[in-house]
Amino acid sequence: LTVNAARAQGVSGALKVAGTADLKDLSVTSDLELGHIIAVALDDQPLATSGRILLQVMSEEQETNHQTEPVSATVKRIVNIGTDPWQVRELNGAVRFKRADAAQLKVTALDFNGYPAGPAGTAQAFQLQPRTMYYLIAR
Repeated sequence: LTVNAARAQGVSGALKVAGTADLKDLSVTSDLELGHIIAVALDDQPLATSGRILLQVMSEEQETNHQTEPVSATVKRIVNIGTDPWQVRELNGAVRFKRADAAQLKVTALDFNGYPAGPAGTAQAFQLQPRTMYYLIAR
């Protein structure tokens, strides 16, 4: 699935199989078997001119100790719904914004609560970090 609107763009699904997604204002590449990467403008502007963009990344998740048993060849029964903490596959990929000013847009990795966790490069091209789900892209 691709989202290619003026204020939100991204991909969801079998990203490794899909290869590079070349969207209007960015391109996304990832080796995730199942993943979701989407950029959303935070200032009601198109991504092409936005001064604040949130990039969200997610992959498969599952509870600790989740267990199933086969009922038939195609059906499984949940025997244990699992407990916290949730387990998430390591994230990976690369994002490149196509804007002329992309090299001047700073990318900041955000922690799980949305607080700055450190620099991650510029919007010209940056690698996704294995445990970072949120990035702020700003002037």
